[in-house]
Amino acid sequence: MKSSKSYVLVINQGSDDLQRLRCLLEQLRCPVEVVCSTDQAVSRVRQLPPCLVILTGNQHHWSKSSISRFRHVADCSSTTIVALTDFHAPSWLHQEDNPGVDGFLVKPLSGEVLNSLVQSAWVRQACC
Repeated sequence: MKSSKSYVLVINQGSDDLQRLRCLLEQLRCPVEVVCSTDQAVSRVRQLPPCLVILTGNQHHWSKSSISRFRHVADCSSTTIVALTDFHAPSWLHQEDNPGVDGFLVKPLSGEVLNSLVQSAWVRQACC
C-alpha cells in the first residue's frame, strides 16, 4: 500500500474468521485495525479514513441505523464497505434490503480475492 490512508478497518462482531482475515491481510502487507463497534469505527474513520471496511459476524447483529451512520462517514472519504458472509448465507439481498454495504466478501476467504478487493478499494479512494 502506498498511502497512510491505505489500511483496512475490520468491525468485528463476534466472528470466528478474524484470525484468518488478519493473517491474509498481513500476508498482503496490508495494515489492519480491528474495532468491536460501529461507534469505534466511526471515530477511527473520522481520524484517518481506511480504504476498506470489512464487517464480520452475523448480519442480524448489524444495526441498520448504525451502518447508515457509518455509511455516511465512509462516503465522505470514498471508503469501500463489504460484509464477510458465508457462501450459503442468504445475503444476496435486493439493493433496497442491502444494509448499506458496497458488496459481500464470501467465505472461504482467498488471498487472491482479498488482494483484488484491497487494491480496488485503494484505487477507488485514491481516485475520488
